[in-house]
Amino acid sequence: MTLDPIMYKTNRSTVHEHYNIYLIETQKKEPVDSAVVEARNNILSLFHYELLILQSSKEHWERLMNDPSLNFRRELCAKLYRLERADIMVELDLSSGAVSNLFNESTKPNWPRPFQLSVLFEHPWQLINYEIPDPYSYSESPEYFEERVSKKIHLNDLANERSKVLSIRGYVIVNAPELFQQESTALTGRWVTTYPEFDYFEFHLNHEPIIDKVLRESLLKLFPMANHMITTYRPFKPLTKRALWVIIPKNETSPSYEGILHELKKYREHTEYHRLK
Repeated sequence: MTLDPIMYKTNRSTVHEHYNIYLIETQKKEPVDSAVVEARNNILSLFHYELLILQSSKEHWERLMNDPSLNFRRELCAKLYRLERADIMVELDLSSGAVSNLFNESTKPNWPRPFQLSVLFEHPWQLINYEIPDPYSYSESPEYFEERVSKKIHLNDLANERSKVLSIRGYVIVNAPELFQQESTALTGRWVTTYPEFDYFEFHLNHEPIIDKVLRESLLKLFPMANHMITTYRPFKPLTKRALWVIIPKNETSPSYEGILHELKKYREHTEYHRLK
């Protein structure tokens, strides 16, 4: 990934060309199986920062994640978050064979692993556990509150958790209204540490937050190593249900670091960027 304006636009166009071919092949009246498989594989061949380009469009991303193949939906989420099979083995406490079956045979793991998988992938639990999910289940996120799925935590302990997270982990933040005054209940969130460019903590909000000096200073106090934050949409959730990412750089000299930030600022829909310091 490069931030050269011409090359960046060229790369975005190439990524969207993969999507357009996928759309053409999957929407044919009589789809050709081999062509559909090739189109899916081309999408899955993209790097995580290229998949973030596709996710900049809520419509494009949700169309991809509505693909009838459960295997494809799971693979797409794993590629988006750079989750290796070993990461999933650890977080779901599964053998390598059981993890392979998740992607090769579309098996549904034993409870509560369907909810754990949903937290890892940050998509509605039915969407990544059933071949034919119920869309009416998408608006709520019960998975975080299930025992053994997430960890209950206070705001002041979030930053210290980062070093303990090997890939992605979910939390129920019991005193979240102390930070977000428009919220009245505990909130959920995730540490995502799988990207080489940065780590981020993702708060899941029920309302659009008020981004003012007080909130920015409070976030920086909680996450002193953070440089950036965004509020953005959550796939398959109402637009009133927002995600707030607190971004902590790991490799600021990487072209992909600058490229991802540029993508989030300039192209990602329903997104607002703020610098913390």
